[in-house]
Formats: sequence, C-alpha cells, structure tokens
Amino acid sequence: MSLAIDDAPSASRTSTTSTNDSRAADDAALVAAAQARIAQVACQPLDPAQRAVEGFRAAASTRAPDGAGVDAQVRADAGANARTALERSDLSPAQAKQVRQVIEHLGNAIVDGRIDPHINNTFRAHLYDLATADPLEGGKFQGALAQMTRAAEVLDRVQLAPGTRLGYDVGARQPTGRTGLPLLDVPDIDADLYFRTADGTSHIESVKVGSSTLAATAKDAGASPAARTQLGRQGLWRAAGTPQEPRSLGLFVLDKHSDFTALTAGKNLDQLQAAVGDADARRVVIGDRAYSVNELRAMGRDAVAEARPNVDAFRAQWEAKNPGARFSPIEYFKANSSTPDQVMARVGKQYGEPQPPLSELPRPTAPGAGRTAAGGGAAGAAVSAGITIVSLARNGQLDMQHAGVVAGEAARGGAIGTAAALGERAIAPTVDRAIGAAAQRAGTAVAARVGTSAVADTAAAGVAARTLATRVVGSTAVGVVVSAGVSAWDNRAGLAHGDSKAIGNVAADTAVGAASVASSVAIGAAVGSVVPVAGTAVGAAVGLVVGVGVAYGAQISGARDAIAGAASSAVDEIKSWF
Repeated sequence: MSLAIDDAPSASRTSTTSTNDSRAADDAALVAAAQARIAQVACQPLDPAQRAVEGFRAAASTRAPDGAGVDAQVRADAGANARTALERSDLSPAQAKQVRQVIEHLGNAIVDGRIDPHINNTFRAHLYDLATADPLEGGKFQGALAQMTRAAEVLDRVQLAPGTRLGYDVGARQPTGRTGLPLLDVPDIDADLYFRTADGTSHIESVKVGSSTLAATAKDAGASPAARTQLGRQGLWRAAGTPQEPRSLGLFVLDKHSDFTALTAGKNLDQLQAAVGDADARRVVIGDRAYSVNELRAMGRDAVAEARPNVDAFRAQWEAKNPGARFSPIEYFKANSSTPDQVMARVGKQYGEPQPPLSELPRPTAPGAGRTAAGGGAAGAAVSAGITIVSLARNGQLDMQHAGVVAGEAARGGAIGTAAALGERAIAPTVDRAIGAAAQRAGTAVAARVGTSAVADTAAAGVAARTLATRVVGSTAVGVVVSAGVSAWDNRAGLAHGDSKAIGNVAADTAVGAASVASSVAIGAAVGSVVPVAGTAVGAAVGLVVGVGVAYGAQISGARDAIAGAASSAVDEIKSWF
C-alpha cells in the first residue's frame, strides 16, 4: 500500500533495498498517523462539509513521491482539493449541489471507516479532477464525477458486510488494503467499485459517463473473446461466483440525457445479459433509474412500435430541412427516443425502478439552538428562585412565610426562560448565517497561529469559535428583548405616563439581563468545551451560577441602581429641552 500520487517509481525508491525499506516504513507510518487523525476527526462535532474536508485531509498523504513536482504536491493535498471542489463557483447550481453531496458523502465515509482512500492513486486523482477540471469540456471532470457519484450512492444506499470497506478502482490481483475484500481473481479485470454487501454478495460495478460509452463497451465484447474485453472479463468474474459466495455485476451510467439508442440494440443487450447474468435483475442504472436487460429490450421494441406510424411524416420534414441528404430511421430515434425519459413519454409506459437521490447528511442544529424550551424554563426557574432566596436571606426573611414568594418568582422565571429558549432557537439560524462562517475561520486561523498541529484540533477550534460567537450573540439578543419586555411590564404604570424613573428601570434591567445572559452563555460554553464527557452538563451548571452571580451582583453592588439613575437623569435632561 502506498500513499504516493504518481504510479511511476522514482529513483530513490529503486536504488537500494534499504531505501525501499525506509520508504515502506515511512508509508506505513503515514497510514498509521492517518488512522489516528481520522479517529480524532470522528469525535469532533463538525458539520458534514467540514467533517468531509477533514476526513480527506487526514486520510490522504500530503507528501508526493520523492522528486515529484508542484503538480504532484497539489494532487496529494486531498483536503485542499476537497475544499476547492466544495467552493467552486464555475459550476451550474445542479452540478454544485451534486459535487457538494458527493464530497460530503465520501469524506464522511472516510471518517466512518466505510471506504479505503489509500487503496491506490485514482481516488485522489478523481478528487483533484473534480476540484480543477473544466466542467464544460467533459472528459476528466465528468469521468471523476461519474465514478465518485456512484461510490457515494453505494455508500448511501447499501449496507456493507461487517469488517469491509468500499474499494475504489481496484485492479486484478491488486492488494485490497483495509477493505477486507479478497483479491480480484480474473486477469486484467478492473472494477471501478468493489464491495461486499451484508448478505455476503461480492459486487463490482463498472461506471460510464454516457450510455453510448456503455453501448460501445458491449459492442467490443461481441467482437472478441470474453477474456479480451472489459465487459467480458467482468462477466467471467461474476459467473465464477458460487451459492456460498455469490457475485454481482452492476453497470452505471451517470448522464441519463445521453443518447442510449445504440444501447437498446439487440446484439449489445445480448452482451450485457451475458455479463450481468440475470436478465430480470435491475443491474443497469442510467441516471436516476435502474433497469433490467429485459426492460431495456422492451423499451427498444416499444420505441420501434411507436416510430412506425410516425416515421414517414418525420422523414418528410427531415428531408425538407436537409435537401439532398439521405434519411436514416435512426434520425427519428435520435430526435424523439434517444433517452429513457423520452421513450417513456412517447410510449406512455414506465420502465425500471426510480433510485432515491443522494440523501442530505444530517447537519448539527444551528449553534445556540440546542437549548430546549423545557431546559430554558428550568434554568429560568432556577435563576429566579436563586436570586429570590439570596435576597430574602440577606434581609432576614428566609422563612416559610415567604415560601410563596420564592415559588411565585420561580414560576415567573420559568415562563421567561421558556420564552427565551424559544426565541434563541428561532434566531440562532439567522445569527449563524450572519457571523458563523467568519467566526469559524477566525477560530481556525488563531488555532493555526498558536501552533495547534492536529487537523482535528484546528477544525474543532474553528467550530468552537463559531458555536460560542453564535450562541453569545443570539442568546444576548434574545436576553435583551426578554429583559426589556419583563421590565416594561413591571414598570408599565410609570411608562404609561412617561416617568423617567420607570424608563431608567427598564434600561437598567435590560443592561443587567444582557450582561447576565452573555456571561452565562460564554462561561458555560467555555467550561463545557474543556470538561470531558459531562462537559455540557457541567458547563450549563457553571454558566447558571455565573448568570445568577452577575444579575445579583449588579443589584447588591448598586450597579443596577446606578444604571437606572443615569438613564433616568438622561431622560429628564432630554425632557428639559422641550
């Protein structure tokens, strides 16, 4: 197993046995380090895109072969290529969404141990093409997108056998690394994807961009002995399966809009059937539908039947537009039945089985939105009860006669806490969109500058900064509104008459409430991030104590009254102007 990007051996690899041994040891160390970093990333609360990038970064070598140039270095940096692919601005909206989903699924599969990225160089090469190749030119970009899309679909839809991983672009007798799969035993066979499902069946899949390419592969298979063609060798491998160790061959075409007229030709379908075996099994996927060979035959027959009564009229129109040109019936099919969707629309029938789209990976709730209404109510009740108890004790009134006061304040605080929690959940996504990304970048940059070396650590620092900033801003904003509303209700009589003292009270209560909430959230989040296992609970408890302390401290220190007095004086001064 090698983490090198280029297949050609360098001079330093072949010069001496000691050099080879040293290189092998280095590669083994890199793989071991990669596995350790993957384990770190797996424990981090990252969103799917960030988790995918860190998975690619941790799993793929950032060291190119000895003596390699800049291009090889760039290809080797899988983390940077994953990020570049996610951030491409030259893709159509549909392409951008597809690339994002593919990167997220594959990168997360690395972290989750469901695909082996070290099996060969093609996986990283395709990622590089997905990040850099021109999407309008097809070729590299479309080829990479096709194979990586199908890999993401397999990982999204099937349950792999325990102890196995998906193998990517596996060749004959090629070591299968950590996939847990046996060597492919047919000479010169290639498998774009190789995996085993939970039922014990081994699968290989062949991936094409367009239907015409699959048709050409089938045509080649019909012109030569099976062992000399790609489809023939894949069929030989499938046929060597046993009831105890069954094998399956799947064929995938990315572009359902490509011309599949040639694919429905009888001779080509005969070759597909010979390769996949069961003519009724839906093992040919074209875009978003899976078809059996017999369904493809039926589509071809029905398309011909539909064409018979209509081809003469079409021919007249065609010849009028192309004077002197010789008409071929294939022109009718290219214009009217060149894709599965067109055939189904023309004949009024459905064939095959729709395939589910790639799922959206679950995303963590927006930072700050994790506080439930029940939790907010409990915290509010605790804060109010705590402040009331301390206040009564200070005045020598902590007795059964005032128990109702404590209960009443706790109930009021619970109601306020519930409203605040609901407000936080509502505003958190907006705040995250406004400042979350900037806070995460800043946190990651600071962690990098202070010398954090582990990928997972720098990523976690960015996520922590985003969470903290979003929670503090969002919760404080809600705290301001709630504090102002409660104080306004308490001072409603004075406010109705424009009393400056009432206005000062509202201003002071709002300021103290905002400071209490901000300090509670900030300290609670900070403590929760450093205390292992029970960090969230410990942080919440500490934050609650801090919040109570700030609120009560503002009262007993006179700070709250000072703010109220200053605000009241300011109001009186403004009134004197009129």
